[in-house]
Amino acid sequence: MSNSVIGRWSSFIVFLVGVAYFIALLIGFATRGLSAPIVDPLLAVMEMLTLLVAPVLLVMMAAIHGRAPLALKTAGSLAFAFMVLATGLTAAVHFVALTAARQLGTALLVWPSSAYALELLAWDGFLGLALVFAALTFQSSGRERHVRRGFLVCGLLCLVGIVGPAVGNMRLQLIGVFAYGALLPAVCLLLFKLFRGDDRTALSQAA
Repeated sequence: MSNSVIGRWSSFIVFLVGVAYFIALLIGFATRGLSAPIVDPLLAVMEMLTLLVAPVLLVMMAAIHGRAPLALKTAGSLAFAFMVLATGLTAAVHFVALTAARQLGTALLVWPSSAYALELLAWDGFLGLALVFAALTFQSSGRERHVRRGFLVCGLLCLVGIVGPAVGNMRLQLIGVFAYGALLPAVCLLLFKLFRGDDRTALSQAA
């Protein structure tokens, strides 16, 4: 399987799961407000979506690294490394939350808690850094420029979002939620189209 095929399908899956997560998030905000925590069964659905999308994001970052020009491989490697950290942290948190925590009758993802702090480190901190470094691997004009700008904006907003838990104001963390919950799926759709264009270019050159 070629790198462009892996990139195309992984970015499209991230887009689809991202849309589902965004819809669930809107339902949660509509029913619980911006300050009250989202609860089951909606919370369980969102956690399962997170467990699904995290390894796919890692695959997508690997494809971005594979696509990067030789001179930009370091940025691609850093993007992949930070995504490994984000994937490992969030997968561990949500697996524990969906299994042991529910059987014990405890809620992990409420603020303040150690588990929630690790979750925000994954999605605001490590994902933010991964997106910023991934943005640096896209240098051409046209669609590639749009992907670069999209990743850069998403990454910076995620990093701004981590200010919320740092100062104890979780409304500021909603900036990060907007970045990975709303903007990132849209950027991944652009990335899907970019990888699809790579496939067409490769086919035309082969012909």
